[in-house]
Amino acid sequence: MFIKQYTFRDRKKLSWKKFGNQPLDWITYHTLNDIYHWLDQIIQKFPKIVKGFDVGRSYEGRLIRGIKISFRRGRKAIFIESNIHAREWITSAAVTYLIKELLFCTNLTVRRVLESVDWWIIPVLNVDGFVYTHEKDRSWRKSRKPSSPNCFGTDLNRNFDFQWGALGDKSDPCSAVYPGSHPESEPEIKQLVKFINQNIPEGTIKVYIALHSAAQLVLSPWSHTEDLPGNYSEMMFVAQAFVEALYKRNGTEYSFGTSANKLGKFSGGSKDWAYAVKGIPIAFTIELPDKGDFGFDLPEQMILPASKELVDGFVGMIKAVKQLGYI
Repeated sequence: MFIKQYTFRDRKKLSWKKFGNQPLDWITYHTLNDIYHWLDQIIQKFPKIVKGFDVGRSYEGRLIRGIKISFRRGRKAIFIESNIHAREWITSAAVTYLIKELLFCTNLTVRRVLESVDWWIIPVLNVDGFVYTHEKDRSWRKSRKPSSPNCFGTDLNRNFDFQWGALGDKSDPCSAVYPGSHPESEPEIKQLVKFINQNIPEGTIKVYIALHSAAQLVLSPWSHTEDLPGNYSEMMFVAQAFVEALYKRNGTEYSFGTSANKLGKFSGGSKDWAYAVKGIPIAFTIELPDKGDFGFDLPEQMILPASKELVDGFVGMIKAVKQLGYI
């Protein structure tokens, strides 16, 4: 059952083409201002379905914004954080396309699956780094808070308070994977954790997704050890459903497994924190395309195919999580 304000028929009338001037088009990469302008548009257009929220402010004072999309109160949730690594532009592009499909998709079967959960989505978590990649250095990875007199930035996906600093060199602030001076030392991560703890009731989030690129992988905990998590078989069931659903569109192949076994060991990452500290049963890093030809600079003509595949994958994922009884 849909929220009364916007039935399926209503959405046909509110087609994407009739939505008006769009700052996003998924045939090019867009700035943070474009993304935020677009969020404002959909919040205004769908006031009973879409609610905006602010996680807090970055080191340089930028708002870290997100949206919650909910079609019925009291449902379990999927939480997505994207662009924690500044140069991984395809992540915010693909997740904004997902938002568009959540609101404008006219395939009733797909809609029923996507609307069966609540969605908490942060398109760009590392806002300072993201802006820096657009204005100064396309290959920048970290945040922008000074880490020493001569170096800038922390790898925000090493700054969470689970196994922080267990692996890697904590003593080199110039390293691309510098984890920060202590757990949650960075305002972006401290405020993200605080926001989740204070605004989303315990047990609500059943799936946590960290969107990354570029490797075409679905990665479960653990990252710091090759040991398997307690419900490894369940997570692999869900991961397989995701990659099989995604494959059907273009034949794009993703692999799946634990982070440590598929990508290499590290510590202090978000999905391990979500799984171990928050008790979220399904927690993944999803590495979007590609596998090495273009790396983080994915050509613009590949934005739309990768984004459509991500939506397909989420449809398969939700079906699998439902079979497990989590949602």
